This record gives sequence, structure tokens and C-alpha cells, in this order.
Amino acid sequence: MKYPTMRFVFDRKHVATKNKKGLVQIEVTSEGKRKWIGTSVKLYADQWNEKKKVVNSVHSIQLNAMLDGMMSKLNDFILDLFRNDQQFDFEKLNAFLEKSNHSDSFIDFVRTRIEDRADLEESTRKQHRTLLQSLEKFGKINYMDDLTKANITLYDEFLHQQGISQPTIYNYHKRLKRYLHEAMKFGLLDADPYIGLHFERGKFEKRKYLTEEELKMIRTCKINMPSIDRVRDLFLFQCYTGLAYADFEKFDFEKDVEEKNGKYIVADRRKKTNEDYKIVLLTPAIEILKKYDYKLPVISNQQYNIMLKVVAQYAGIDKNITTHMGRHTFAVFALNNGVSIEIVSKMLGHTNIRTTQIYAKVLNSEVEKGFDLLERKMKE
Repeated sequence: MKYPTMRFVFDRKHVATKNKKGLVQIEVTSEGKRKWIGTSVKLYADQWNEKKKVVNSVHSIQLNAMLDGMMSKLNDFILDLFRNDQQFDFEKLNAFLEKSNHSDSFIDFVRTRIEDRADLEESTRKQHRTLLQSLEKFGKINYMDDLTKANITLYDEFLHQQGISQPTIYNYHKRLKRYLHEAMKFGLLDADPYIGLHFERGKFEKRKYLTEEELKMIRTCKINMPSIDRVRDLFLFQCYTGLAYADFEKFDFEKDVEEKNGKYIVADRRKKTNEDYKIVLLTPAIEILKKYDYKLPVISNQQYNIMLKVVAQYAGIDKNITTHMGRHTFAVFALNNGVSIEIVSKMLGHTNIRTTQIYAKVLNSEVEKGFDLLERKMKE
């Protein structure tokens, strides 16, 4: 079996000048036949060198790394054929290219840029990884050709369906546009699909939480339905730990908890952001775990939120209680009792302390309301 030859070819159609870009391709030759594979990398005439590849560009290192990666994948494919005693032919190559379509992968481009960018703080880098995770979950924007107005509009609808707030959705779009524009600078994308599209910035809603009195009302109210009582316990566990639904859903006492100096410590990573968090289980949380033999009941997020409305009715609380409110209640309770904002941020596993500061703003507004109440009382 004869090994095919491969090399980079620039501007095969001879269109590149100082003002017009030509395409970089990979030429594959086997038994007198040739095939050219597009790389989506386009350069001006003075930006290509036969030995060094991309030159005279601020993105030379990144583009050369991308080209080397493409060539490496092709080599791996051909080597696998030889290892399995299979003959190389262009039909197999076409099938491989159709399946992998690696040459213009936007997902791979974003993943590489997130890790390579020196201007990102680690906390910001983690937020950008969340964008990548959402694109992979959406599944319709994988390659450069997928970056269309239609798909970006569908992506916006997808984010809304996930229950994400408008300001957060706006930030997703902001980051996506950043990488889209970088792809254009690298010559991987011709046009900006965001032109003509507009997405509202929105405003962050004030965090809703329970007061200590309301928490006591939930804890002490009599509930005669076992299923609702279990939901009450799950919600109280959130209030005592600060765990988001996604994290307490996967909570495993045997795997996640370490006993140290008489304390039960949970050190894990948040499912949403992959950020580390650390908490010590308070006595009320341990009592709930004991009640269920250290294995919390399992319930879907949708059913959980529906049944929490029934819990609120039993407790006589006129609030729309949700799973998020348990986490918010924990944060406000901790800050209200002197725990520093830096420690609370670590407890909650926030990627940025600015997220935790939202709870501090809530407390400040409550202080102002308190003074308004005093003002009215003094005038009576």
C-alpha cells in the first residue's frame, strides 16, 4: 500500500494580491490523482511562506496551529487505514471529511481561542466556557457555515427556553459575537450574521429570598401529605446549604462529604459553571439527611417548583417560592449574619464576586426600607 502525499497549497486559483485574499488548501495526491481540501484560512499575497506557512499576520501563531491540527487529523486518518490493512482511496477520504468536517469547525475554533487568549482572567475564561457548553447543547452552530441569522435567532430562542434571564442571554450573544469577529479577522468567516439582528440588554431582577421569619414558618408548619413534606425538606436543605437544584440533585453523601474535626464538609464543583465550592453542613441540614438515611429524595425540577407552591400555601406565605429562592435565602442569611462576601462567594461557587455582590445590594435596599419605616414611625 502506497502512502498518499499531502502538502499545503496557497492561492491555487491565483487571485491573491495585497488587497485580495487567497485560500489555503491541503493537496492530497495518490496514484496520480489529486484532491484539494479547503481550510477556510484566507490570506493576502504577502502573508504566505512555503516553509513557514502564515507570516506577516498578528494571528500567525493561531492560524499555523489550526493548519497543523488539520494536517495532523488527516495523517491520523490515513495511519488508521494502514494499521487496519485498508487501502487508501478518495472515496474513504471524502467519507471521513463529510463525517468530521473538521476544516471549518467553529466549536473547535472557540474552544482553542478560549484557552489560548492571554487577556482573559481565569474567572472570565470559565464564563466563556459556559458559552461553549451552551453552543454544544444547542447543537445547530457547529461549523462556520452554521453562523447564519436564522441559527443565531434560533439560539436566542433556545436560551430563552432554558429559563435564562435576558441580561445573561445578552452576555452570551456578546461573547459569541467576540469569537465570530475573531473568526472574520482570521479569514475563516466572510460576513457578520449579527448585522441587522438586535437583542435586548435587559435588566437583572432583584434576587428574591425568604426572611428568617418566613423560613421558620415553612420549617414549623404542619404538612399531612408525605410528598409535600419531602419537598419542604428538600427546600430547607437548599436554604441551609446554598446548593443550586442541579448540584443538590447530584448530591451523594458518601462521595461528596468528608468528616473532619467533627464537621461534615462538602467540596465539589458546580454543575453549571464547573467552579469549585465548599460548604460545611449545618446541623439542620444533617438532621434532614438523617431523616432520609443520608439519601435525598429525587424529584424533577419542574415538579419541585410546582409542589413548592403547595408548601407556601401550607406555611401561609404569599410568595412564589422557587428552587432558586432557597439558594438566595442562604446567601442573604449568611451575609446578614456577618459572613464576608468573599467567603459567601466561595460557598456559592460563583465564578465572579460581582455575582455575589448582587445579594449585598439586596441587603442595602432592605436597610433603606428599614429607615423609611423608622421615618414613618417617628412621624406618627
